[in-house]
Amino acid sequence: MRESDFFDEKDVRKPTSLTCPFCGRTFQYEVRWRQRLKKKTLPGGASSEDRRRFGKAQSYLVRIDDMVGCQNGRCRRRFEIASFQTVVFLSESEPAPDGNRKRPAGTPARRSRNRNHRRR
Repeated sequence: MRESDFFDEKDVRKPTSLTCPFCGRTFQYEVRWRQRLKKKTLPGGASSEDRRRFGKAQSYLVRIDDMVGCQNGRCRRRFEIASFQTVVFLSESEPAPDGNRKRPAGTPARRSRNRNHRRR
């Protein structure tokens, strides 16, 4: 099995504040990322090697854009995003893009906020 069989892929855009090295102005840029979310279950027909690799697999983002164009009307020069990470691993407790949180395996559901409340 290929590594891509373990993940669901889609392209996402994330706003990032970057400073142009030529004019020194800071602007918000929409940087494109490829999001690879680990599937909930292993695809059928997997060997023991595939099961081991799937157990170690983790969701992550890979940056697609290497360069952006300055938004300053007088500059407009393209510059490289060299100081920015190219791969970001996602933890299981981080919110998914749709706003839902995933709980790590074995974590109990949240309890009521009122701890002094007694059950009758």
